Amino acid sequence: MQPGSHGGGFFDNEEDLIAAIERDIGPEAAEAARRSRRAASNPRALTDAERAELRANLEPVLRDMRSSGAIVPDILEEAHDDFGPDCVCAWIQTPGGAGSQGIRVQVSLPAPERLADVADQLQEWEIEELAAAGRPATWPECPQHPDTHPLAPRPGATRRYGAGPHPARSSASSER
Repeated sequence: MQPGSHGGGFFDNEEDLIAAIERDIGPEAAEAARRSRRAASNPRALTDAERAELRANLEPVLRDMRSSGAIVPDILEEAHDDFGPDCVCAWIQTPGGAGSQGIRVQVSLPAPERLADVADQLQEWEIEELAAAGRPATWPECPQHPDTHPLAPRPGATRRYGAGPHPARSSASSER
């Protein structure tokens, strides 16, 4: 393994990666990658406005998680990524510090789509955490097919979660 390598990938160093992004995607994407790399190694605290946006968008899903007995993540109000001004980035982790990942609130999306996107990110994290805890990885659980599949987030409806693999026979787990 070469110095600076993390044991995988296609680039020997970060400069080569950024140069490839700039060449193949463009200078804006390269600058976004630079910002995210800096944020990953030196997270910044969210502003008051970013914290308010993050909390407002996470709360409906966190409320569903608390009420259903799911594993509820700790929210770190700091940006480990930088996807530009239309995106508030933060970090979630398993209570106690394991099982962490970045999350984002895409503020430019219409509210129903933004909520579905946040729900999808938290659901992805939740399913991984449930599996790691030896529990059925089905959150939110389909009430008609327990322990078989979760319901999927869906935007623009009166319910936050909708059909899983059996749309004709599914129902929603959470009213909005």
